[in-house]
Amino acid sequence: MKAMSLLELRTLVTELENLLVDTQLQDVISNDRGLALGFRGQNHFWLTLDMNPANPFCLVFADYCPFKKGSKPKPLALFLNSHGKNLYFRKIWLEENYGRVVRIELGNSQKVCELQLILIPRQANMLVEAEGKKIAWEKPRELQVQSETGELPEPRDLQEIHAEWLAEFQGGVRPSIDPRAQWEKKKAKDLEKKRKALNEIEKTLAENSSDKLYELGTLLKSLSPEDFNPRKIPVERHGFLDFKQKLFANIEAVFEKAKLAAGKVQGTEERRQIVIAEIAKLEKSTFESSQRSEVGRPKIDDLMKSTEAKGRKLNLESGAIVYCGKSAADNLALLRRAKAWDYWLHLKDYPGAHAIVHRSRDQELPFEELQRAALWVLKESLSSKTFMPGEKYAVVIVECRFVRPIKGDKLGRVTYHSEKQFMVTAP
Repeated sequence: MKAMSLLELRTLVTELENLLVDTQLQDVISNDRGLALGFRGQNHFWLTLDMNPANPFCLVFADYCPFKKGSKPKPLALFLNSHGKNLYFRKIWLEENYGRVVRIELGNSQKVCELQLILIPRQANMLVEAEGKKIAWEKPRELQVQSETGELPEPRDLQEIHAEWLAEFQGGVRPSIDPRAQWEKKKAKDLEKKRKALNEIEKTLAENSSDKLYELGTLLKSLSPEDFNPRKIPVERHGFLDFKQKLFANIEAVFEKAKLAAGKVQGTEERRQIVIAEIAKLEKSTFESSQRSEVGRPKIDDLMKSTEAKGRKLNLESGAIVYCGKSAADNLALLRRAKAWDYWLHLKDYPGAHAIVHRSRDQELPFEELQRAALWVLKESLSSKTFMPGEKYAVVIVECRFVRPIKGDKLGRVTYHSEKQFMVTAP
Protein backbone atom coordinates (compact mmCIF):
# COMPACT_ATOMS: atom_id res chain seq x y z
CA MET A 1 0.00 0.00 0.00
CA LYS A 2 1.28 3.46 -0.92
CA ALA A 3 2.31 5.62 2.04
CA MET A 4 0.37 8.76 2.94
CA SER A 5 1.52 11.81 1.00
CA LEU A 6 2.12 15.27 2.43
CA LEU A 7 -1.17 16.53 0.91
CA GLU A 8 -3.09 13.63 2.48
CA LEU A 9 -1.53 14.36 5.86
CA ARG A 10 -2.55 18.02 5.57
CA THR A 11 -6.16 16.93 5.06
CA LEU A 12 -5.94 14.52 8.01
CA VAL A 13 -4.47 17.17 10.33
CA THR A 14 -7.24 19.62 9.38
CA GLU A 15 -9.87 16.96 10.12
CA LEU A 16 -8.30 16.05 13.47
CA GLU A 17 -8.07 19.72 14.45
CA ASN A 18 -11.88 19.90 14.46
CA LEU A 19 -12.59 16.33 15.55
CA LEU A 20 -10.50 16.32 18.72
CA VAL A 21 -11.66 19.64 20.19
CA ASP A 22 -12.63 19.26 23.90
CA THR A 23 -11.56 15.60 24.04
CA GLN A 24 -9.33 13.81 26.55
CA LEU A 25 -6.84 11.02 26.00
CA GLN A 26 -8.37 8.17 28.02
CA ASP A 27 -7.23 4.92 26.39
CA VAL A 28 -3.87 3.67 25.15
CA ILE A 29 -3.53 0.30 23.38
CA SER A 30 -0.20 -1.03 22.06
CA ASN A 31 1.06 -4.11 20.26
CA ASP A 32 3.92 -5.06 17.94
CA ARG A 33 2.33 -3.15 15.07
CA GLY A 34 1.72 0.20 16.73
CA LEU A 35 -0.50 2.27 19.01
CA ALA A 36 -4.16 3.25 19.29
CA LEU A 37 -5.00 6.38 21.30
CA GLY A 38 -8.60 6.67 22.49
CA PHE A 39 -9.90 10.25 22.75
CA ARG A 40 -13.26 10.81 24.48
CA GLY A 41 -15.48 13.86 24.42
CA GLN A 42 -19.00 13.95 23.04
CA ASN A 43 -17.87 10.98 20.94
CA HIS A 44 -15.13 8.34 21.13
CA PHE A 45 -12.36 8.44 18.50
CA TRP A 46 -9.36 6.17 18.04
CA LEU A 47 -6.22 7.69 16.59
CA THR A 48 -4.52 4.60 15.17
CA LEU A 49 -0.78 4.74 14.50
CA ASP A 50 0.59 1.98 12.28
CA MET A 51 4.33 1.97 13.00
CA ASN A 52 5.31 -0.22 10.07
CA PRO A 53 8.99 0.86 9.64
CA ALA A 54 8.75 0.92 5.86
CA ASN A 55 5.25 2.34 5.52
CA PRO A 56 3.73 4.14 8.55
CA PHE A 57 0.12 5.39 8.73
CA CYS A 58 -2.02 7.64 10.94
CA LEU A 59 -5.74 6.83 10.75
CA VAL A 60 -8.91 7.80 12.62
CA PHE A 61 -11.68 5.37 13.59
CA ALA A 62 -14.93 6.36 15.31
CA ASP A 63 -16.11 4.05 18.14
CA TYR A 64 -13.91 1.24 16.78
CA CYS A 65 -10.27 0.27 17.32
CA PRO A 66 -8.72 -2.09 14.73
CA PHE A 67 -5.80 -2.95 17.03
CA LYS A 68 -5.95 -5.60 19.75
CA LYS A 69 -4.07 -5.17 22.98
CA GLY A 70 -0.67 -6.86 22.88
CA SER A 71 0.45 -9.46 25.43
CA LYS A 72 2.97 -6.98 26.85
CA PRO A 73 2.55 -3.17 26.74
CA LYS A 74 5.24 -1.20 24.96
CA PRO A 75 7.38 1.20 27.07
CA LEU A 76 6.03 4.19 25.13
CA ALA A 77 2.43 3.11 25.91
CA LEU A 78 3.27 2.83 29.62
CA PHE A 79 4.82 6.30 29.49
CA LEU A 80 1.69 7.74 27.84
CA ASN A 81 -0.53 6.09 30.45
CA SER A 82 1.51 7.76 33.19
CA HIS A 83 2.09 11.19 31.64
CA GLY A 84 -0.57 11.72 28.97
CA LYS A 85 -3.73 9.99 30.13
CA ASN A 86 -6.70 12.28 31.00
CA LEU A 87 -4.97 15.30 29.48
CA TYR A 88 -7.01 17.45 27.08
CA PHE A 89 -6.27 17.82 23.39
CA ARG A 90 -4.85 21.31 22.76
CA LYS A 91 -3.55 21.50 19.23
CA ILE A 92 -2.17 19.57 16.28
CA TRP A 93 0.10 20.79 13.49
CA LEU A 94 2.21 19.53 10.60
CA GLU A 95 5.97 20.25 10.62
CA GLU A 96 6.33 20.56 6.86
CA ASN A 97 9.99 21.62 7.08
CA TYR A 98 10.79 18.01 7.99
CA GLY A 99 8.28 16.41 5.64
CA ARG A 100 5.64 14.09 7.06
CA VAL A 101 5.99 14.95 10.75
CA VAL A 102 2.89 15.62 12.90
CA ARG A 103 2.91 17.12 16.41
CA ILE A 104 0.09 16.86 18.95
CA GLU A 105 -0.04 18.78 22.23
CA LEU A 106 -2.04 17.56 25.24
CA GLY A 107 -2.28 19.31 28.58
CA ASN A 108 -4.10 20.74 31.55
CA SER A 109 -3.40 23.51 34.05
CA GLN A 110 -0.55 21.49 35.60
CA LYS A 111 1.37 19.79 32.82
CA VAL A 112 1.90 19.40 29.08
CA CYS A 113 2.55 16.26 27.02
CA GLU A 114 3.75 16.51 23.43
CA LEU A 115 3.62 13.75 20.80
CA GLN A 116 5.72 13.75 17.64
CA LEU A 117 4.61 11.37 14.89
CA ILE A 118 7.25 10.73 12.21
CA LEU A 119 5.40 9.22 9.25
CA ILE A 120 8.29 9.20 6.80
CA PRO A 121 8.78 5.80 5.10
CA ARG A 122 11.81 3.92 6.52
CA GLN A 123 12.07 6.49 9.33
CA ALA A 124 8.80 5.70 11.14
CA ASN A 125 8.88 6.71 14.79
CA MET A 126 6.90 8.27 17.61
CA LEU A 127 8.38 10.42 20.37
CA VAL A 128 6.65 11.56 23.55
CA GLU A 129 7.89 14.30 25.89
CA ALA A 130 6.38 15.22 29.26
CA GLU A 131 7.64 16.70 32.53
CA GLY A 132 11.22 16.86 31.31
CA LYS A 133 11.27 13.19 30.25
CA LYS A 134 11.37 11.71 26.75
CA ILE A 135 10.72 8.31 25.22
CA ALA A 136 10.61 6.97 21.66
CA TRP A 137 9.11 3.99 19.83
CA GLU A 138 12.40 3.44 18.00
CA LYS A 139 15.88 4.86 18.56
CA PRO A 140 15.54 8.52 17.52
CA ARG A 141 17.31 9.73 14.39
CA GLU A 142 18.04 13.36 13.59
CA LEU A 143 15.43 14.80 11.24
CA GLN A 144 16.63 16.50 8.09
CA VAL A 145 14.99 19.57 6.55
CA GLN A 146 13.11 18.43 3.45
CA SER A 147 11.54 20.17 0.49
CA GLU A 148 9.02 18.74 -1.96
CA THR A 149 10.10 19.23 -5.58
CA GLY A 150 8.04 18.76 -8.70
CA GLU A 151 4.31 18.17 -8.93
CA LEU A 152 2.78 16.49 -5.85
CA PRO A 153 0.71 13.31 -6.46
CA GLU A 154 -3.07 13.59 -6.50
CA PRO A 155 -4.27 13.05 -2.91
CA ARG A 156 -6.54 10.12 -2.12
CA ASP A 157 -9.74 10.47 -0.16
CA LEU A 158 -9.24 9.63 3.53
CA GLN A 159 -12.07 7.07 3.42
CA GLU A 160 -10.34 5.41 0.47
CA ILE A 161 -7.10 5.22 2.49
CA HIS A 162 -9.00 3.71 5.45
CA ALA A 163 -10.62 1.05 3.30
CA GLU A 164 -7.35 0.13 1.57
CA TRP A 165 -5.46 -0.02 4.88
CA LEU A 166 -8.14 -2.17 6.57
CA ALA A 167 -8.19 -4.62 3.65
CA GLU A 168 -4.39 -5.04 3.91
CA PHE A 169 -4.47 -5.14 7.72
CA GLN A 170 -7.11 -7.88 7.90
CA GLY A 171 -5.64 -10.06 5.18
CA GLY A 172 -1.96 -9.17 4.89
CA VAL A 173 1.23 -10.03 6.71
CA ARG A 174 1.85 -8.13 9.95
CA PRO A 175 4.81 -5.74 9.45
CA SER A 176 6.16 -6.85 12.83
CA ILE A 177 6.88 -10.28 11.33
CA ASP A 178 7.21 -9.28 7.68
CA PRO A 179 10.66 -10.65 6.68
CA ARG A 180 11.28 -7.86 4.17
CA ALA A 181 10.43 -5.10 6.67
CA GLN A 182 12.60 -6.75 9.34
CA TRP A 183 15.47 -7.14 6.88
CA GLU A 184 15.22 -3.48 5.79
CA LYS A 185 15.18 -2.37 9.42
CA LYS A 186 18.28 -4.44 10.23
CA LYS A 187 20.09 -3.17 7.13
CA ALA A 188 19.43 0.45 8.14
CA LYS A 189 20.71 -0.21 11.68
CA ASP A 190 23.81 -2.02 10.41
CA LEU A 191 24.61 0.83 8.01
CA GLU A 192 24.19 3.39 10.77
CA LYS A 193 26.56 1.44 13.07
CA LYS A 194 29.20 0.96 10.38
CA ARG A 195 29.12 4.61 9.29
CA LYS A 196 29.49 5.65 12.91
CA ALA A 197 32.44 3.25 13.28
CA LEU A 198 34.02 4.69 10.12
CA ASN A 199 33.73 8.23 11.50
CA GLU A 200 35.48 7.14 14.71
CA ILE A 201 38.25 5.40 12.75
CA GLU A 202 38.85 8.48 10.58
CA LYS A 203 38.90 10.65 13.70
CA THR A 204 41.53 8.34 15.23
CA LEU A 205 43.65 8.53 12.07
CA ALA A 206 43.40 12.34 12.02
CA GLU A 207 44.54 12.56 15.64
CA ASN A 208 47.47 10.16 15.27
CA SER A 209 50.76 11.79 16.29
CA SER A 210 53.35 9.52 14.61
CA ASP A 211 54.51 12.15 12.07
CA LYS A 212 54.86 14.80 14.78
CA LEU A 213 56.83 12.39 16.96
CA TYR A 214 59.23 11.48 14.14
CA GLU A 215 59.76 15.19 13.45
CA LEU A 216 60.42 15.77 17.14
CA GLY A 217 62.88 12.85 17.26
CA THR A 218 64.76 14.28 14.27
CA LEU A 219 64.89 17.68 15.95
CA LEU A 220 66.26 16.16 19.18
CA LYS A 221 69.01 14.35 17.26
CA SER A 222 70.18 17.69 15.87
CA LEU A 223 70.57 19.17 19.38
CA SER A 224 73.58 18.97 21.64
CA PRO A 225 73.05 17.90 25.28
CA GLU A 226 73.59 21.53 26.33
CA ASP A 227 70.82 22.73 23.98
CA PHE A 228 68.25 20.29 25.34
CA ASN A 229 65.97 22.68 27.21
CA PRO A 230 62.35 23.97 26.87
CA ARG A 231 63.48 27.10 24.99
CA LYS A 232 64.83 25.07 22.07
CA ILE A 233 61.70 22.88 21.69
CA PRO A 234 58.28 24.09 20.39
CA VAL A 235 55.86 24.46 23.32
CA GLU A 236 53.27 22.17 21.73
CA ARG A 237 55.80 19.27 21.82
CA HIS A 238 56.72 19.61 25.51
CA GLY A 239 54.10 17.04 26.50
CA PHE A 240 56.13 14.29 24.76
CA LEU A 241 59.33 15.05 26.65
CA ASP A 242 60.78 14.63 30.12
CA PHE A 243 63.29 17.42 30.67
CA LYS A 244 64.45 15.78 33.90
CA GLN A 245 65.91 12.95 31.77
CA LYS A 246 68.94 13.24 29.52
CA LEU A 247 68.71 14.02 25.79
CA PHE A 248 69.56 10.48 24.65
CA ALA A 249 66.85 8.94 26.85
CA ASN A 250 64.29 11.35 25.40
CA ILE A 251 65.36 10.55 21.83
CA GLU A 252 64.89 6.83 22.46
CA ALA A 253 61.50 7.40 24.14
CA VAL A 254 60.20 9.67 21.36
CA PHE A 255 61.16 7.29 18.54
CA GLU A 256 59.63 4.37 20.45
CA LYS A 257 56.37 6.31 20.81
CA ALA A 258 56.50 7.24 17.11
CA LYS A 259 57.00 3.58 16.15
CA LEU A 260 54.03 2.50 18.25
CA ALA A 261 51.84 5.29 16.86
CA ALA A 262 52.82 4.40 13.26
CA GLY A 263 51.93 0.75 13.92
CA LYS A 264 48.52 1.82 15.10
CA VAL A 265 48.06 3.87 11.92
CA GLN A 266 48.65 0.81 9.75
CA GLY A 267 46.20 -1.33 11.70
CA THR A 268 43.61 1.44 11.83
CA GLU A 269 43.92 2.08 8.09
CA GLU A 270 43.41 -1.64 7.40
CA ARG A 271 40.31 -1.57 9.58
CA ARG A 272 39.11 1.55 7.74
CA GLN A 273 39.35 -0.21 4.37
CA ILE A 274 37.45 -3.23 5.76
CA VAL A 275 34.63 -1.03 7.07
CA ILE A 276 34.41 0.91 3.77
CA ALA A 277 34.09 -2.40 1.90
CA GLU A 278 31.44 -3.63 4.36
CA ILE A 279 29.41 -0.42 3.91
CA ALA A 280 29.60 -0.69 0.12
CA LYS A 281 28.50 -4.33 0.28
CA LEU A 282 25.60 -3.48 2.58
CA GLU A 283 24.45 -0.59 0.38
CA LYS A 284 24.33 -2.89 -2.65
CA SER A 285 22.58 -5.73 -0.82
CA THR A 286 18.90 -6.48 -1.43
CA PHE A 287 16.33 -8.56 0.38
CA GLU A 288 16.11 -10.95 -2.59
CA SER A 289 19.88 -11.55 -2.69
CA SER A 290 19.95 -12.19 1.06
CA GLN A 291 17.22 -14.81 0.69
CA ARG A 292 19.12 -16.56 -2.11
CA SER A 293 22.30 -16.69 -0.03
CA GLU A 294 20.38 -18.10 2.94
CA VAL A 295 18.79 -20.81 0.80
CA GLY A 296 22.12 -21.79 -0.72
CA ARG A 297 23.99 -21.85 2.61
CA PRO A 298 24.46 -25.34 4.05
CA LYS A 299 23.29 -25.96 7.58
CA ILE A 300 26.10 -25.85 10.15
CA ASP A 301 26.39 -28.99 12.24
CA ASP A 302 26.68 -28.90 16.03
CA LEU A 303 30.27 -29.60 17.15
CA MET A 304 29.23 -30.29 20.74
CA LYS A 305 26.93 -33.11 19.67
CA SER A 306 29.34 -34.62 17.15
CA THR A 307 32.27 -34.64 19.63
CA GLU A 308 30.26 -35.25 22.84
CA ALA A 309 32.38 -32.48 24.34
CA LYS A 310 31.14 -30.37 27.21
CA GLY A 311 31.15 -26.59 27.27
CA ARG A 312 29.21 -23.52 26.18
CA LYS A 313 28.20 -22.15 22.81
CA LEU A 314 27.06 -18.83 21.37
CA ASN A 315 24.85 -18.53 18.25
CA LEU A 316 25.70 -15.55 16.04
CA GLU A 317 23.24 -13.75 13.76
CA SER A 318 25.08 -14.92 10.64
CA GLY A 319 24.42 -18.55 11.59
CA ALA A 320 27.97 -19.24 12.82
CA ILE A 321 28.38 -20.85 16.26
CA VAL A 322 31.10 -20.15 18.82
CA TYR A 323 32.22 -23.03 21.07
CA CYS A 324 34.23 -22.86 24.27
CA GLY A 325 35.09 -26.19 25.89
CA LYS A 326 34.75 -26.84 29.61
CA SER A 327 38.23 -28.39 29.84
CA ALA A 328 41.44 -28.70 27.83
CA ALA A 329 40.29 -32.13 26.62
CA ASP A 330 36.98 -30.66 25.42
CA ASN A 331 38.79 -27.85 23.60
CA LEU A 332 41.11 -30.35 21.91
CA ALA A 333 38.14 -32.48 20.79
CA LEU A 334 36.43 -29.39 19.32
CA LEU A 335 39.62 -28.36 17.50
CA ARG A 336 40.11 -31.82 15.96
CA ARG A 337 36.49 -31.88 14.77
CA ALA A 338 36.53 -28.30 13.43
CA LYS A 339 36.66 -27.59 9.70
CA ALA A 340 39.84 -26.24 8.16
CA TRP A 341 38.13 -22.88 7.48
CA ASP A 342 36.72 -22.49 11.01
CA TYR A 343 38.30 -19.81 13.18
CA TRP A 344 40.33 -20.42 16.33
CA LEU A 345 40.13 -17.53 18.80
CA HIS A 346 42.67 -17.12 21.57
CA LEU A 347 43.12 -14.43 24.21
CA LYS A 348 46.76 -13.45 23.95
CA ASP A 349 48.78 -13.83 27.19
CA TYR A 350 45.95 -15.77 28.88
CA PRO A 351 46.61 -19.55 28.69
CA GLY A 352 43.60 -21.75 28.01
CA ALA A 353 41.27 -18.94 26.98
CA HIS A 354 40.25 -19.91 23.44
CA ALA A 355 37.28 -20.97 21.31
CA ILE A 356 36.21 -22.29 17.90
CA VAL A 357 34.04 -20.20 15.55
CA HIS A 358 32.23 -22.80 13.43
CA ARG A 359 31.07 -21.35 10.10
CA SER A 360 30.14 -22.33 6.54
CA ARG A 361 32.87 -22.54 3.94
CA ASP A 362 33.61 -19.11 2.33
CA GLN A 363 31.26 -17.45 4.85
CA GLU A 364 32.51 -13.97 5.71
CA LEU A 365 31.78 -12.94 9.28
CA PRO A 366 31.26 -9.22 10.08
CA PHE A 367 33.95 -7.76 12.31
CA GLU A 368 31.22 -6.91 14.87
CA GLU A 369 30.41 -10.62 15.21
CA LEU A 370 34.06 -11.52 15.75
CA GLN A 371 34.25 -8.85 18.44
CA ARG A 372 31.10 -10.23 20.06
CA ALA A 373 32.58 -13.75 19.99
CA ALA A 374 35.84 -12.51 21.53
CA LEU A 375 34.02 -10.66 24.33
CA TRP A 376 31.97 -13.79 25.03
CA VAL A 377 35.14 -15.90 25.27
CA LEU A 378 36.64 -13.21 27.50
CA LYS A 379 33.75 -13.45 29.97
CA GLU A 380 33.58 -17.25 29.81
CA SER A 381 37.29 -17.81 30.26
CA LEU A 382 38.52 -15.27 32.80
CA SER A 383 37.77 -15.33 36.50
CA SER A 384 36.13 -12.38 38.22
CA LYS A 385 39.52 -11.44 39.67
CA THR A 386 41.26 -11.48 36.27
CA PHE A 387 38.43 -9.83 34.32
CA MET A 388 38.85 -6.05 34.36
CA PRO A 389 36.00 -3.90 32.93
CA GLY A 390 37.36 -1.21 30.60
CA GLU A 391 40.63 -3.11 30.09
CA LYS A 392 41.79 -3.81 26.51
CA TYR A 393 42.64 -7.41 25.55
CA ALA A 394 44.51 -8.66 22.48
CA VAL A 395 42.75 -11.44 20.56
CA VAL A 396 44.48 -13.83 18.15
CA ILE A 397 42.37 -15.18 15.26
CA VAL A 398 43.56 -17.87 12.86
CA GLU A 399 41.90 -20.50 10.67
CA CYS A 400 41.92 -23.94 12.29
CA ARG A 401 43.99 -25.34 9.39
CA PHE A 402 46.97 -23.43 10.85
CA VAL A 403 46.56 -24.70 14.44
CA ARG A 404 48.28 -27.91 15.60
CA PRO A 405 48.30 -29.63 19.04
CA ILE A 406 51.83 -30.13 20.44
CA LYS A 407 52.48 -33.86 20.74
CA GLY A 408 53.81 -34.98 24.11
CA ASP A 409 53.17 -31.57 25.66
CA LYS A 410 50.57 -30.59 28.22
CA LEU A 411 47.00 -31.26 27.02
CA GLY A 412 45.58 -28.22 25.24
CA ARG A 413 48.93 -26.73 24.18
CA VAL A 414 49.06 -25.82 20.48
CA THR A 415 51.20 -24.07 17.88
CA TYR A 416 49.80 -21.80 15.17
CA HIS A 417 50.87 -19.49 12.33
CA SER A 418 49.31 -17.06 9.78
CA GLU A 419 47.44 -15.43 12.62
CA LYS A 420 45.92 -11.94 12.87
CA GLN A 421 45.19 -9.83 15.94
CA PHE A 422 42.59 -7.33 17.04
CA MET A 423 41.73 -5.57 20.29
CA VAL A 424 38.54 -5.73 22.37
CA THR A 425 37.57 -3.67 25.39
CA ALA A 426 35.94 -5.48 28.30
CA PRO A 427 32.45 -4.04 28.99
